[in-house]
Amino acid sequence: MKLHQVEVLDREKFGNHTLLRYRWAGDTPRPGQFIMVRTTLSASASTLDPFLSRPLFVHDYADGEVSLLFEVRGRGTALLAEESSHVTVSAPLGRGFGLNVDGPVALVSGGVWVSPFKLLSRNLSLLDIPHDLYLEIPASAPEAYAVWISKAYPTATFVRTDEGQEAPHDLLKSMGDLSRYRALYASGTSETLATLREASLDVVPAQLAVRERMACAVGSCYGCAVPVWRSGERTYARACVDGPVFEAEVLAW
Repeated sequence: MKLHQVEVLDREKFGNHTLLRYRWAGDTPRPGQFIMVRTTLSASASTLDPFLSRPLFVHDYADGEVSLLFEVRGRGTALLAEESSHVTVSAPLGRGFGLNVDGPVALVSGGVWVSPFKLLSRNLSLLDIPHDLYLEIPASAPEAYAVWISKAYPTATFVRTDEGQEAPHDLLKSMGDLSRYRALYASGTSETLATLREASLDVVPAQLAVRERMACAVGSCYGCAVPVWRSGERTYARACVDGPVFEAEVLAW
């Protein structure tokens, strides 16, 4: 996997989240694809800590600029959140959302996993496909994140949830009758995706963006395997090359 050093244009922090933008002259990202990204080592660096790049969904792309939206979860993302000069990135990777629909469609984000939806919404608008957004704001989300997301997605329906197992169901209830949509696109916690998968089966085609730990991002290590159905048998697919977006009925959860 080839990596490229790119210029950081700006970064914005809100709560535990960071929005980082950089200039990109390579392949145009498709909605739902991801980037492997890490801080750029200086000439005097003596360690590779952290060693692995982080997989992050492409949040948006316009006029040669890519943005990545991520939550600080550990050392790698903490270093990225502080970077203001250059980062090292891959080209866009993976299988993204399919857009061969006439609409209307629903975009559903559980937890704080809205990251792939700005580019998806932009592309749906360019194709004149009407779409509704349902975005969860969990009780654990910092208020700065809630303020930012309300400004970034002014037409969305926001669902504030409490901690616990009912949160995915509260998000689902806010959507009403799913059969009025021609497709459903979802990103979220495993609990949210499982709930939406069960509700959408035999009602509306759904595409789910899964989040798995990745090491190689080219399908060699099988570290991001997810259970799927193939020819009636339960087997495994690699999120990095077969996904990260899967049709709901394919996932063997």
